[in-house]
Amino acid sequence: MSLYWLAPLASLATLLGGWGVVRFLHGRAQFMRLLSGVAAGYLLSLTVVRIIPECLEAKGGEGNALWVLGGYLLIHVMEHGITMHFHYGEETHMDGTPLSGVLALVGLSLHSLMDGVAIAAALSTHSNLGPLVLLGILFHRIPEGGTIASIFLVRGFGRRGALLAAATLALAALLGSAGQAYLDLPTGPILGLTAGLALYVASSDLLPEVQKVSGIRSTVALLSGAGIFLLSARLLPHHH
Repeated sequence: MSLYWLAPLASLATLLGGWGVVRFLHGRAQFMRLLSGVAAGYLLSLTVVRIIPECLEAKGGEGNALWVLGGYLLIHVMEHGITMHFHYGEETHMDGTPLSGVLALVGLSLHSLMDGVAIAAALSTHSNLGPLVLLGILFHRIPEGGTIASIFLVRGFGRRGALLAAATLALAALLGSAGQAYLDLPTGPILGLTAGLALYVASSDLLPEVQKVSGIRSTVALLSGAGIFLLSARLLPHHH
């Protein structure tokens, strides 16, 4: 499968999330939280079952596990030490200055850049990992696009500003994909970083959101994500 249409598809998911919030979902945190639960279930399953094993099989072997740890810690430092991070629905309770919205955009743009790199690296394995990673990124980029759009709406940037913010995240993902394709960085370390990123996003960003939904719906959302991964992996047989 070609990077030239898969990477733009992932970017469009960010725009879809932003557009959905601008048009229909602003203030409807529960729907976005359930969608986050589906994304968490899928990303956790994908990372444990496919990305980490593929990473360890790549050049560098078990040493690539250090990149998994490094990716996890890097995202934590980015979110809690360098840029501001928001969950959908939190923006109304945080510092209300436009600067806080810009800082959130910077942080999420770094996420998007790494997502783009992950797509290109997964496609370079010549297995079914590329489409599986793409699907995982599609799931979590929709809530991410919605989050930045909601932040920009609350900060007074208006609908156009909210959509431009989502478009910025989409562009960052495209740049990440193009950069990885051009530079051809080692696949093992990049997959390790991808695994660390996915583990952090699923367990620290997405999962706490769906756990705010009362009742069994949060569990159903999480298990649905895992089920979608298992079905996708079944329909896309693993090969090298």
